[in-house]
Amino acid sequence: MSDRKRAERPLRWSAGVLAVVVAGLHAYWALPNMALQLQVRQFPDPRPAAFLLATMAILMGITLVMLDFDPLPIYVAGAALMLVFLVGYVAWHTVLEHGAFWPGREPHGHHDAGTVEIVIDHLANDTFELVSKLSELALLVVLSALATIEFRRRS
Repeated sequence: MSDRKRAERPLRWSAGVLAVVVAGLHAYWALPNMALQLQVRQFPDPRPAAFLLATMAILMGITLVMLDFDPLPIYVAGAALMLVFLVGYVAWHTVLEHGAFWPGREPHGHHDAGTVEIVIDHLANDTFELVSKLSELALLVVLSALATIEFRRRS
């Protein structure tokens, strides 16, 4: 095994572990919320369905890498998904006013605070959200590093 491949192995393992953590956190939050929405046949929050679809996409990405498919598009797609999670979190709690765009959801934004202050306040008051966002950020960094390695390898 080349030194390059040997150096890349811990990054790939880290990406796999972080991807499982991110998928698990999203499924853990989404499954009971989706079950409740299905039970009452009302869907006042789009996030459970979106998180479950994202969880399936993450697990598919892990599987494809393990099956030795071309990893570059998987790394790029995974990094893009982590950006969607991170930017979406900020948007949800600020400009989207906790989903006021969705039918049946009332806006309850934080008009008296700035974006950074709002995000810090939410993360400081919810350990689950903090762990989720830190996991997504860590996975974004690792997938970006792996994608960079792949781009350089192909140059």
